[in-house]
Amino acid sequence: QAPARVDTAVAIPMRDGVVLQADLYRPATGKRFPTLVYRTPYGRTETPTDPIVLAAVHRGYAVVLQDVRGRYGSGGVFQPYQQEGRDGYDTIEWAARQPWSNGSVGTYGLSYPGAVQWLAAVERPPSLRAMVPAMTFSRPESFWYSGGVWDGSWLDWTWLNIAPDLRRRLRAAGPKTDEEVARSWDQDRGGARRHRPLLDLPNFKGVAPWYYEWMRHPPGDKYWSFAKLPGRYDRVDAAVLNLSGWFDEAYGPVGAVENFQGAGDALVLGPWTHGGVQRSKAGDREFGPATAVDYDGLVLNWMD
Repeated sequence: QAPARVDTAVAIPMRDGVVLQADLYRPATGKRFPTLVYRTPYGRTETPTDPIVLAAVHRGYAVVLQDVRGRYGSGGVFQPYQQEGRDGYDTIEWAARQPWSNGSVGTYGLSYPGAVQWLAAVERPPSLRAMVPAMTFSRPESFWYSGGVWDGSWLDWTWLNIAPDLRRRLRAAGPKTDEEVARSWDQDRGGARRHRPLLDLPNFKGVAPWYYEWMRHPPGDKYWSFAKLPGRYDRVDAAVLNLSGWFDEAYGPVGAVENFQGAGDALVLGPWTHGGVQRSKAGDREFGPATAVDYDGLVLNWMD
C-alpha cells in the first residue's frame, strides 16, 4: 500500500471571506486525483482514525477533512445547517481547482456530515460527481419535529456534541472537556429534560442561540426553507447512493426513502439504528452477520 501525504490546517476561503480549516490526505506519488470531501461539526482531527480515509488514499483518492464554519479550527459563527449549502459548494469547487485534484469530487458522511452533502448538492456545484449521504433527513417536519412535536433529542445533541466547543471558543462558563460534559450530563440531564418552559432552559443561553430560535418556528414555517429538500431535487446532478436504517427514526424510513425517490440512483436500507451499518444487532434483536455492511467498501465502490 502506497504511503499517504498529509497536509494539516489547510486554509479554504469561502465566498464571504471566512476561512475554513481542513486536513488533506492524498497519495504520496502521482499528480492529480479524484477528490473526496468530508465536512463535519465534530472535529476533523477525530476523523483520520476512521479507516475509510486511508482506504480511500490507497485507492488513489485525495481526501479533504474539513471543520464546518464556526467549529474547531474553522472561522466564522456556527449556525447549524443554515450555512452548509454555500460553504459546501465553495469547498467542493475549491477542491476541484487544486493542482492535486483531477476536478472530479465526491462527498460522503453520516448524520450531520450526510446532511451537508444534500444541502450542498441542491446548490448545484458543477464539480460534484457522486455522493453517499447516510442517515440524514429530507424535510424539517421529520427532523426538528416528529408528528408536529418538538424533538427532545436536540437537547442531547447540543449538550454533548456542540456546546462544549462553542464554550471554548467563547470562553464561556460551563463544561468544555469530554470529562466535564459527561459528568454534567450524568448529573443534570434529568432536570434539563424536565425543564419548562423549554425556551427558558439556561444551559445554552449565550452559547447556542439557534437552539431557542428553532423552537420559535413551528412545522411548515417558511423559516425552515433552508433545510427543505423536496422541491429542490431537480437541482442535484450527482450520482446519489442513499444509505440508512429502518430503525434510525425518521432518517431511514422517511428521510432516505424520500431522498431516494426525489434524486437517488440507489438506496440501501438495513436493520440498523443511527450509525450502526457495520453492526448486525439493533436493540436486543440479532439479525445475522449478513446484515452488517462494509460501509467503507460501499462508499468507495460507489465513488469508483
